[in-house]
Amino acid sequence: MGMMVIEFFRILGMDTETYKRKVSVEGLEEALKLLEEKKGGLLLIGHFGNWELMGIMSKVIQIPIFAIAKPIKQNEKLYRFILRIRDKAGLKIISPENAIQKVMHLLSKNWLVAVLIDQRAKRSRGVWVDFFGKKAPTMPGLAVMAIRSGAPVVPAFMIRNGFQKHRLVVKKPVELVLTGDVEKDVEINMQRFTRVLESMIREYPDQWIWIHRRWERKREDK
Repeated sequence: MGMMVIEFFRILGMDTETYKRKVSVEGLEEALKLLEEKKGGLLLIGHFGNWELMGIMSKVIQIPIFAIAKPIKQNEKLYRFILRIRDKAGLKIISPENAIQKVMHLLSKNWLVAVLIDQRAKRSRGVWVDFFGKKAPTMPGLAVMAIRSGAPVVPAFMIRNGFQKHRLVVKKPVELVLTGDVEKDVEINMQRFTRVLESMIREYPDQWIWIHRRWERKREDK
Protein backbone atom coordinates (compact mmCIF):
# COMPACT_ATOMS: atom_id res chain seq x y z
CA MET A 1 0.00 0.00 0.00
CA GLY A 2 2.84 2.35 0.85
CA MET A 3 4.58 1.74 -2.48
CA MET A 4 1.32 2.32 -4.33
CA VAL A 5 0.72 5.65 -2.58
CA ILE A 6 4.24 6.90 -3.36
CA GLU A 7 3.88 5.85 -7.00
CA PHE A 8 0.52 7.59 -7.15
CA PHE A 9 2.02 10.90 -6.03
CA ARG A 10 4.80 10.54 -8.60
CA ILE A 11 2.26 10.45 -11.43
CA LEU A 12 2.38 14.25 -11.42
CA GLY A 13 5.94 14.09 -12.76
CA MET A 14 5.54 11.10 -15.08
CA ASP A 15 5.40 11.42 -18.86
CA THR A 16 4.41 8.71 -21.32
CA GLU A 17 7.99 7.73 -22.12
CA THR A 18 8.75 7.11 -18.44
CA TYR A 19 5.51 5.16 -18.18
CA LYS A 20 6.46 2.94 -21.11
CA ARG A 21 9.81 2.15 -19.45
CA LYS A 22 8.16 1.20 -16.18
CA VAL A 23 5.12 -0.66 -17.51
CA SER A 24 5.09 -3.57 -19.95
CA VAL A 25 1.78 -4.33 -21.63
CA GLU A 26 0.22 -7.62 -22.74
CA GLY A 27 -2.89 -8.05 -24.87
CA LEU A 28 -3.45 -4.39 -25.68
CA GLU A 29 -3.53 -4.64 -29.47
CA GLU A 30 -6.18 -7.36 -29.43
CA ALA A 31 -8.30 -5.32 -27.03
CA LEU A 32 -8.10 -2.16 -29.14
CA LYS A 33 -9.41 -4.06 -32.15
CA LEU A 34 -12.68 -4.49 -30.25
CA LEU A 35 -13.27 -0.73 -30.59
CA GLU A 36 -13.78 -1.25 -34.32
CA GLU A 37 -17.31 -2.34 -33.38
CA LYS A 38 -17.94 1.27 -32.23
CA LYS A 39 -19.56 0.19 -28.97
CA GLY A 40 -16.84 1.44 -26.66
CA GLY A 41 -15.33 -0.81 -24.01
CA LEU A 42 -15.92 -1.65 -20.36
CA LEU A 43 -12.77 -2.42 -18.37
CA LEU A 44 -13.22 -4.95 -15.58
CA ILE A 45 -10.76 -3.92 -12.88
CA GLY A 46 -10.20 -4.32 -9.16
CA HIS A 47 -8.03 -2.86 -6.43
CA PHE A 48 -5.17 -4.91 -7.79
CA GLY A 49 -1.47 -4.03 -7.96
CA ASN A 50 -1.29 -0.29 -8.67
CA TRP A 51 -4.57 0.18 -10.50
CA GLU A 52 -4.15 3.98 -10.51
CA LEU A 53 -1.33 3.70 -13.07
CA MET A 54 -3.75 2.34 -15.64
CA GLY A 55 -5.09 5.84 -16.19
CA ILE A 56 -1.94 6.90 -18.03
CA MET A 57 -2.77 4.36 -20.76
CA SER A 58 -5.30 6.91 -22.06
CA LYS A 59 -2.37 9.08 -23.18
CA VAL A 60 -0.51 6.12 -24.64
CA ILE A 61 -3.43 4.87 -26.74
CA GLN A 62 -4.93 8.34 -27.32
CA ILE A 63 -8.38 7.22 -26.21
CA PRO A 64 -10.22 8.72 -23.22
CA ILE A 65 -10.55 6.44 -20.19
CA PHE A 66 -13.15 7.11 -17.52
CA ALA A 67 -13.76 5.46 -14.16
CA ILE A 68 -16.60 5.49 -11.64
CA ALA A 69 -15.41 6.60 -8.20
CA LYS A 70 -17.00 7.88 -5.02
CA PRO A 71 -15.88 11.29 -3.73
CA ILE A 72 -14.09 11.53 -0.39
CA LYS A 73 -16.68 13.62 1.42
CA GLN A 74 -14.81 13.60 4.73
CA ASN A 75 -11.81 15.42 3.22
CA GLU A 76 -12.61 17.55 0.19
CA LYS A 77 -9.09 19.03 0.03
CA LEU A 78 -7.56 15.55 -0.24
CA TYR A 79 -10.15 14.52 -2.81
CA ARG A 80 -9.36 17.54 -5.00
CA PHE A 81 -5.67 16.65 -4.82
CA ILE A 82 -6.41 13.04 -5.85
CA LEU A 83 -8.56 14.29 -8.73
CA ARG A 84 -5.70 16.53 -9.85
CA ILE A 85 -3.34 13.55 -9.99
CA ARG A 86 -5.87 11.38 -11.81
CA ASP A 87 -6.51 14.16 -14.30
CA LYS A 88 -2.75 14.48 -14.87
CA ALA A 89 -2.64 10.75 -15.56
CA GLY A 90 -5.42 11.13 -18.10
CA LEU A 91 -8.15 9.42 -16.10
CA LYS A 92 -11.53 11.11 -15.95
CA ILE A 93 -13.78 10.41 -12.97
CA ILE A 94 -17.52 9.77 -13.11
CA SER A 95 -19.57 10.33 -9.97
CA PRO A 96 -21.82 7.41 -8.92
CA GLU A 97 -25.02 9.46 -9.28
CA ASN A 98 -26.78 8.42 -12.51
CA ALA A 99 -23.57 6.65 -13.47
CA ILE A 100 -25.21 4.15 -15.81
CA GLN A 101 -26.69 6.90 -18.00
CA LYS A 102 -23.36 8.72 -18.09
CA VAL A 103 -21.49 5.57 -19.02
CA MET A 104 -23.92 4.72 -21.79
CA HIS A 105 -23.25 8.15 -23.30
CA LEU A 106 -19.48 7.66 -23.11
CA LEU A 107 -19.69 4.22 -24.69
CA SER A 108 -21.69 5.69 -27.56
CA LYS A 109 -18.60 7.82 -28.29
CA ASN A 110 -16.51 4.63 -28.47
CA TRP A 111 -14.60 5.51 -25.30
CA LEU A 112 -13.45 3.30 -22.43
CA VAL A 113 -14.92 3.08 -18.94
CA ALA A 114 -13.24 1.24 -16.05
CA VAL A 115 -15.40 -0.35 -13.35
CA LEU A 116 -14.07 -1.65 -10.02
CA ILE A 117 -16.07 -4.74 -9.07
CA ASP A 118 -14.55 -5.70 -5.71
CA GLN A 119 -16.36 -3.14 -3.58
CA ARG A 120 -19.15 -4.21 -1.25
CA ALA A 121 -22.63 -3.13 -2.28
CA LYS A 122 -25.53 -2.20 -0.06
CA ARG A 123 -27.97 -5.06 0.41
CA SER A 124 -30.76 -3.11 -1.28
CA ARG A 125 -28.69 -2.39 -4.40
CA GLY A 126 -26.38 -5.36 -4.83
CA VAL A 127 -26.53 -8.85 -6.28
CA TRP A 128 -25.12 -11.73 -4.26
CA VAL A 129 -22.32 -13.64 -5.95
CA ASP A 130 -19.93 -16.30 -4.77
CA PHE A 131 -16.49 -14.88 -3.98
CA PHE A 132 -13.94 -17.30 -2.54
CA GLY A 133 -16.67 -19.61 -1.31
CA LYS A 134 -18.78 -16.96 0.42
CA LYS A 135 -21.65 -14.88 -0.83
CA ALA A 136 -20.72 -11.23 -1.28
CA PRO A 137 -23.04 -8.31 -2.13
CA THR A 138 -21.76 -6.83 -5.38
CA MET A 139 -22.73 -3.77 -7.40
CA PRO A 140 -24.52 -4.91 -10.58
CA GLY A 141 -23.55 -1.91 -12.70
CA LEU A 142 -20.96 -3.57 -14.92
CA ALA A 143 -23.37 -6.29 -16.02
CA VAL A 144 -26.24 -3.83 -16.51
CA MET A 145 -24.12 -1.55 -18.69
CA ALA A 146 -22.70 -4.43 -20.71
CA ILE A 147 -26.15 -5.89 -21.39
CA ARG A 148 -27.67 -2.55 -22.36
CA SER A 149 -24.79 -1.33 -24.53
CA GLY A 150 -23.36 -4.50 -26.01
CA ALA A 151 -19.91 -3.14 -25.20
CA PRO A 152 -17.22 -5.79 -24.60
CA VAL A 153 -16.14 -6.37 -20.99
CA VAL A 154 -12.34 -6.55 -20.97
CA PRO A 155 -10.49 -7.53 -17.77
CA ALA A 156 -7.37 -5.45 -17.14
CA PHE A 157 -4.95 -5.83 -14.23
CA MET A 158 -1.81 -3.91 -13.30
CA ILE A 159 0.58 -6.43 -11.73
CA ARG A 160 3.56 -5.28 -9.72
CA ASN A 161 6.69 -6.77 -11.22
CA GLY A 162 9.51 -5.82 -8.87
CA PHE A 163 10.55 -2.38 -7.63
CA GLN A 164 8.76 0.37 -9.60
CA LYS A 165 8.09 -2.07 -12.44
CA HIS A 166 4.65 -3.18 -13.55
CA ARG A 167 2.95 -5.42 -16.06
CA LEU A 168 -0.42 -4.45 -17.45
CA VAL A 169 -2.30 -7.59 -18.47
CA VAL A 170 -5.29 -7.04 -20.75
CA LYS A 171 -7.31 -10.23 -21.10
CA LYS A 172 -9.79 -11.42 -23.68
CA PRO A 173 -13.33 -10.08 -23.23
CA VAL A 174 -15.69 -12.02 -20.99
CA GLU A 175 -18.50 -13.52 -23.05
CA LEU A 176 -21.90 -12.36 -21.85
CA VAL A 177 -24.68 -14.80 -21.02
CA LEU A 178 -28.03 -13.55 -22.34
CA THR A 179 -31.12 -15.61 -21.53
CA GLY A 180 -33.75 -12.91 -21.95
CA ASP A 181 -34.36 -12.69 -18.20
CA VAL A 182 -32.58 -9.41 -17.38
CA GLU A 183 -32.48 -9.88 -13.61
CA LYS A 184 -31.08 -13.39 -14.00
CA ASP A 185 -28.60 -12.26 -16.66
CA VAL A 186 -27.24 -9.52 -14.39
CA GLU A 187 -26.62 -12.01 -11.59
CA ILE A 188 -25.08 -14.64 -13.89
CA ASN A 189 -22.74 -12.18 -15.56
CA MET A 190 -21.66 -10.51 -12.34
CA GLN A 191 -20.74 -13.98 -11.11
CA ARG A 192 -18.69 -14.55 -14.27
CA PHE A 193 -16.93 -11.21 -13.84
CA THR A 194 -16.21 -11.96 -10.19
CA ARG A 195 -14.67 -15.31 -11.16
CA VAL A 196 -12.18 -13.45 -13.34
CA LEU A 197 -11.13 -11.24 -10.43
CA GLU A 198 -10.98 -14.23 -8.08
CA SER A 199 -8.72 -16.15 -10.48
CA MET A 200 -6.27 -13.23 -10.60
CA ILE A 201 -6.24 -12.93 -6.82
CA ARG A 202 -5.57 -16.65 -6.50
CA GLU A 203 -2.63 -16.30 -8.88
CA TYR A 204 -1.28 -13.13 -7.24
CA PRO A 205 -2.72 -13.05 -3.69
CA ASP A 206 -0.28 -10.40 -2.51
CA GLN A 207 -1.45 -7.98 -5.22
CA TRP A 208 -5.04 -7.49 -4.05
CA ILE A 209 -5.23 -4.34 -1.95
CA TRP A 210 -8.65 -4.15 -0.35
CA ILE A 211 -8.82 -3.40 3.36
CA HIS A 212 -12.59 -3.31 3.88
CA ARG A 213 -14.77 -6.20 5.06
CA ARG A 214 -15.86 -7.59 1.72
CA TRP A 215 -18.15 -10.26 3.21
CA GLU A 216 -19.45 -8.39 6.26
CA ARG A 217 -23.12 -8.08 5.46
CA LYS A 218 -25.40 -11.13 5.54
CA ARG A 219 -28.33 -11.91 3.30
CA GLU A 220 -31.74 -11.09 4.74
CA ASP A 221 -33.01 -14.62 4.11
CA LYS A 222 -30.22 -16.24 6.15
